[in-house]
Amino acid sequence: MTASDFDSKSPAPAGESNADCHAASGPMEVGDEVHWKPASTGLEFPAVPFPSRRVFEVAGASLLRALVRRHHQRLLNTPIGHLFPKDPARFAAGVEKTADFIVEATGGPALFTANHGHTCMRSRHFPFTIDELAREIWLAQLLSAFDDVGFPDEVREEYWNWVESLSIRVINRRTMRAAPRRIPLAGAATELADALALQRRVAAVAV
Repeated sequence: MTASDFDSKSPAPAGESNADCHAASGPMEVGDEVHWKPASTGLEFPAVPFPSRRVFEVAGASLLRALVRRHHQRLLNTPIGHLFPKDPARFAAGVEKTADFIVEATGGPALFTANHGHTCMRSRHFPFTIDELAREIWLAQLLSAFDDVGFPDEVREEYWNWVESLSIRVINRRTMRAAPRRIPLAGAATELADALALQRRVAAVAV
């Protein structure tokens, strides 16, 4: 999530309608089993395994919101911190908007679609430059946030598989010819070491 998610409305860019983002106008559908968004061959998007209701049942709204808040707090102190509003009030409002999305998408109350309409995740991020490294920094901080808030081990992989694949669709500036690499949870700490190392180098220079 970036600063575009901190505005009440974010129109789709030219050539991409809201209908392209989300087929239904009602709340997000969450079932008892994992459901998949088909792969796309045009832009090399992988299939997305949207989580089952089990994630919400195990983690609960409070912990899911705590995860989103901690994740975003961490992101502020990374090389992609500039993607978020500097104003504390706008930042906090955007984090809660993101939390509404996460809670609804995992089976909780439909607060996001009730207040903001279609999800349109890719369109909402178009105003900002997001490349492969930005994605990996985002994932690295989520991995750390899991431990920070004590996110339940039994649903970490299902949650991770969802956002790891979904995050590829948010990339809007490609810097490599190869498709963005896939990062399974089992090896994520090692795979994301480079992104974490970059964050530490930037932080050291800033001190």
